[in-house]
Amino acid sequence: MLLYPSRCVYCGQWVDGKQQRLCEACRKQAEQEMKQIYCPAPEQVEQVICAGRYQGGLKEAIRRMKFHSRGQAVMLPLAKLMEQAWELHGMPRPDVITCVPISPLRLRTRGYDQSAEMAKYLSKQWDIPFEPVLGRRMLSRMQSKLQAEQRWENARKSFYLRRNTDLEGKHVLLVDDIVTTGASISCCAVLLRKAGAQTIWVLAAAKAGNA
Repeated sequence: MLLYPSRCVYCGQWVDGKQQRLCEACRKQAEQEMKQIYCPAPEQVEQVICAGRYQGGLKEAIRRMKFHSRGQAVMLPLAKLMEQAWELHGMPRPDVITCVPISPLRLRTRGYDQSAEMAKYLSKQWDIPFEPVLGRRMLSRMQSKLQAEQRWENARKSFYLRRNTDLEGKHVLLVDDIVTTGASISCCAVLLRKAGAQTIWVLAAAKAGNA
């Protein structure tokens, strides 16, 4: 099978198919960062693991994933880095994987939910069910456009638990693209607890902010 060249999702340098869209230099940088980064866990969450900081090449890759027409091509390399970060920190496998959802309007505009797609990749790799148990209301505002206090208020109003959700006694992995103040994952975690989740872990592509 021929392996056609593509560009590194971080720096744009040409790479071959064997490199899975990350050049050697960017891969080494990413691996070093995922060893060092600390992601504090908000209330209701046991632990947060992030693949890197929301800066440089990782920031540009996530922005392409979310806002460019070919953003789906970035998902797999980022999902692989998230999986690598999870294993690097010696985290156990969950019983269920879910995600922080985007709004229905954003889904129609973008055509895909990036966090859901990365969660589905992990589900397939680990042979663990993906269950989209959380929803997001149509009128919710984009978190990236809000200040810290506004993020918390918006998150409390935005998310809801889908009907007939039963997570009794389950260890749940919540997948997100970026963790900033922790408002979204914290509010989602509250809902997952209400559904009976025993343990809630978070795995994200990037940590934004100084914490």
